[in-house]
Amino acid sequence: MADQPSKIRDVAWSELFPWLILLRSIRIALLARVLILGAIGLFATWVGWRAITDAFPETTDPVVKAWSNTRLAFWERPADISPTVAWVNTSPHSAMEIVDSAANPTLFRAPLTIWLYLTRPFVELFHPDLTVPGFVFLLICVIWELLVWGVVGGAITRIAALKFTRDEAPGPLAALKHALSKLPSYSLPPLIAMAGTALFAVQLIVMGLFMRIGVLTFLAALIWPFVFLLGLMMAVLLLGAYVGWPLMWATVSVEGTDAFDALSRSYAYTYHRPWKLLWYVVFAGFLAVTSMFVVKVFASTAIALGNWSIDWGLDEQTMHGVVSPRAPREIAVTLPPVDSVPSLAVTEKTGAASETGAVAKDIASKAANVDTAATTPAGVNVIQEPTGLLALTKSTIAFWKSIVAVLVAGYQVGFLWVAAVGIYLLLRRDIDGVQLSEVFVDQTDEYGLPALVDDPVTGVPEVARNAAAVPADGQG
Repeated sequence: MADQPSKIRDVAWSELFPWLILLRSIRIALLARVLILGAIGLFATWVGWRAITDAFPETTDPVVKAWSNTRLAFWERPADISPTVAWVNTSPHSAMEIVDSAANPTLFRAPLTIWLYLTRPFVELFHPDLTVPGFVFLLICVIWELLVWGVVGGAITRIAALKFTRDEAPGPLAALKHALSKLPSYSLPPLIAMAGTALFAVQLIVMGLFMRIGVLTFLAALIWPFVFLLGLMMAVLLLGAYVGWPLMWATVSVEGTDAFDALSRSYAYTYHRPWKLLWYVVFAGFLAVTSMFVVKVFASTAIALGNWSIDWGLDEQTMHGVVSPRAPREIAVTLPPVDSVPSLAVTEKTGAASETGAVAKDIASKAANVDTAATTPAGVNVIQEPTGLLALTKSTIAFWKSIVAVLVAGYQVGFLWVAAVGIYLLLRRDIDGVQLSEVFVDQTDEYGLPALVDDPVTGVPEVARNAAAVPADGQG
């Protein structure tokens, strides 16, 4: 009897392509708790960096001056650096304008932008023009950032770890409590890597001091390969930390381990499977750009529809001067034909300018008064700058728009932390053979299971009376 033909009814795509787990990063990063935590982290980082910069007002260090002359708020950075700024203050009038505002060319640099923003103080610690005050300044910025993201980044990665592995997520308070309890484990690994680098750097510093003596300079040249060797060791430490630092947070959140294990695992996973890591990062970067476009389309559409609805009931002057500010329109000035313009030559008798000078002055006067004139000579309306209560209204509306920008930036940084957890789980599976669903869970602290007591008759443990269990999301 011939065998009946079999049909493939289901394909386990997650087993064939385990890296598809990174698709879940988008959904996790869009959780309200992740968006808010990411926005809080960016805001706290900006507040700290701004205060530290203001504490060095008189320094001549070029690095500190560069910090004071740039916008330290991620959501307010220039459009050529951050893709999360200009669109929030624009007023798109069509679907194409909304798409254009979301698909800014800088959008494709979004994953790299947030990476460079968070690693800026670490990288500039090795600036060639850095002085002692500048080094102290950057070191304080580093410590502040590690404290902020030790709490916020630890909370986000803990939410992502439980969501990836158990499809459960603690609430923001439970996640922050976990992060605070393990703050040293989250914040110390980058400092340990820098301390290891400093041990090699100190040897070269001492060598440089000895090279101030002429004879020892030549002897140092003979052993210069020693300089190359120490430089190589420093490069291994720093580049491994620069590439693998998000994995340190992911290690603590997934394994519940200490700082030294987080550091060793991040180095091992970074250097042991570099091509796997590169592929996961590229795929995650593609997801980041795609999802960032969708998030900005929704945000831009929400702003545009709100402005459109308000515009139907509001006068144009208030609408475009307060609610949705526009740049003043240029005055259309019609110049006379070239052949009709009198000569610019100065008369011999009076030395006065010709009639063209008066025309030029008139044009310049109109152009200078474009911001204050209510209408142009051609009848084109010019929006005046609001004052008094309208000015306060404009600032308040701008504040709420900036909240939208911060939340969008919060998604950007939240996706970074969430994707880091997904990549860590994949690398752990590839290298250690651990299942993707395995995660550290503190049953007592995290989930608040009800207490067990022995039955006085049978001696069998049972749930205590009137004991309430906390749901798995940690909300109570």
